[in-house]
Amino acid sequence: MSDTKPVTHGWSVLVLSRHEPLAASTRLRTHQFIPALEAAGARVEITPFFDETYLKALYGSGGRRRPSDVLRAYGRRARALGRIHRASVLWIEKEVFPYLPGWAEAIIPAMGVPYVVDYDDATFHIYDQHRRALVRRVLSQKFDPLLRGAHTVTVGNAYLGDYVSKHGAVNVVRIPTVLDIDRYFVRPEPQNAEFRIGWIGSPGNTPFLAPLFPVLRSVHARRPIRLVTIGAAPLGDIGVPVEQHEWNEATEASLLTGFHAGIMPLPDGPFERGKCGYKLIQYMASGRPVIASPVGVNSDMVTPDIGFLASNEVEWSGAIEALAADPRLRAAMGAAGRERAEREYSLQAVSPAIVRVLETAARARRT
Repeated sequence: MSDTKPVTHGWSVLVLSRHEPLAASTRLRTHQFIPALEAAGARVEITPFFDETYLKALYGSGGRRRPSDVLRAYGRRARALGRIHRASVLWIEKEVFPYLPGWAEAIIPAMGVPYVVDYDDATFHIYDQHRRALVRRVLSQKFDPLLRGAHTVTVGNAYLGDYVSKHGAVNVVRIPTVLDIDRYFVRPEPQNAEFRIGWIGSPGNTPFLAPLFPVLRSVHARRPIRLVTIGAAPLGDIGVPVEQHEWNEATEASLLTGFHAGIMPLPDGPFERGKCGYKLIQYMASGRPVIASPVGVNSDMVTPDIGFLASNEVEWSGAIEALAADPRLRAAMGAAGRERAEREYSLQAVSPAIVRVLETAARARRT
């Protein structure tokens, strides 16, 4: 929870986040904006649905959710509802009550406090694409009451914006996922004989790498390469040298400078179209060229001056070979990527937009 001392303008934000900052989505979409909100005179209180106990159990037990942690999460959120009327504006991450129908989401608009809802991935597909027909039937429209009553809905890409608009959101603002550019720095690339291809992500997204393994083996037969991962699950023997690092917020920026190029392979599925390309932004902020699948926001972000889009093995192989063979090309793309990260995907550039959205909603309550 942030500092709650009185502030000059006397407005307050109650954040109903999905997780604690250990979860990247919560950390990047809400927590990192708190200093900017407080500088604008806001008093900020954050109450997560799932706490770090839940997250640590989830990450450390092969994805198992402990019933006791889930029950505590529902109780925590129910208690938070009792504090809603103290806030000038609510800031809701994705949904209010996971796996409850739309009537539970409708509690918020019924309380009469203006609120902003944020989406940085296709959470709605958890329900409308669920393997069980009963879940699809009962929960596929669960977001509609929340979206219809929102003062503003912020989204990380056009795919998410299209969904929320079709399901009742009236005022939709696109806010990219951003990073604190001052935490990232550009260093000379590694002077290794091998070409270091990097990927950063979570253990759950590691399977996205598997379709590239034949490409990497093919390229490795012609030139020395190494796959370097940050945060991935153990890969074992994939036929090329692998270097794996655990994710840590304190070391990720330094580790990224150990890449020659960063990659983001994705299948073209509904969940993947909702992703916001954060790893691409991290590569760009580190001054490294990128290669990505042309899925969702990737197609907008990866322009020819910063990297390559690759949709099949031939294109992936060609992109890797082109970058591996040309240090000047890597340097030019890396410099262009860094400049774009500073201009479009930095906390420093985007914070005023977030403050403006929440301040405008808070003003609606005062009037």
